[in-house]
Order: sequence, then C-alpha cells, then structure tokens
Amino acid sequence: MKILLAYVPSATAEAAFDFTLQEAKERGASVLVLASEGGADPKKASAVTDDRPLTQRLEESGIDYELRVVPRRDDPADDILAAAESGEIDMVVLGIRKRTPIGKMLLGSTSQRVIMEAPCPVVCVKPKGFVPPSF
Repeated sequence: MKILLAYVPSATAEAAFDFTLQEAKERGASVLVLASEGGADPKKASAVTDDRPLTQRLEESGIDYELRVVPRRDDPADDILAAAESGEIDMVVLGIRKRTPIGKMLLGSTSQRVIMEAPCPVVCVKPKGFVPPSF
C-alpha cells in the first residue's frame, strides 16, 4: 500500500502529516510526500511547531518514504491528481481548512477537486482544536 501526502508547511498539513505517519505504521504502507517548492522547509510557516526538516522527521518515523518537491503552481491539485492517477497510490491525505463560500468560488478548492477527481480514497484531516470561523 502507498499513501500520498500533499504537504505545504501549515497547521493543516501538520495534522495530515501526523495522520499519514500513523496510517502508514498501522497498515505497513509506504508514503509519497508531495511538497511544493519551499514546502520541505517547515521553518517557513509560523503554524508549524516542529522545525526539524521534513526529511529528518520522515527518517525518524521509520516508514518507507519518497519525497518529491514540485514547483509551486496556481492549482496544486494537478500534481496531486497526476500522482494519484499513476496507479501506485492507494490513498491520498490532505490537510483542510475552513474557507468561506466566496473564498471557494473565487479561488477554487484544491481539496474539493482532489476529492472529486482522484481514483482512490481521499482522507481530509483538520488540525485538533480546529474551530471554524463564524459568519
């Protein structure tokens, strides 16, 4: 089994990272981490509390992994879907955050597109203590 994790340093990606490592250990799975350029360096995001390099954190987890750094794009769903459609991915894990309906309409939603188009199950993970904004 292979799990794909989309990673950009943020609180949501950290929750997805933790979930992915747990799932990989429980299932004996390997992990493909897609990190956008700069995404492999968690020091660039203030919401990331673990400032160790992503490669170090993956090495210390003991799981079999591959890290791919991809160019930053307007719609990262393209890279996520391309990897998911390769036939070697059994599950996609994404960190999600609350957005207003207007924000989704104007900017789109990577997670929504991946959920709708991926050929495998997609798990969306929220950070613990997540409180959606009130309207």
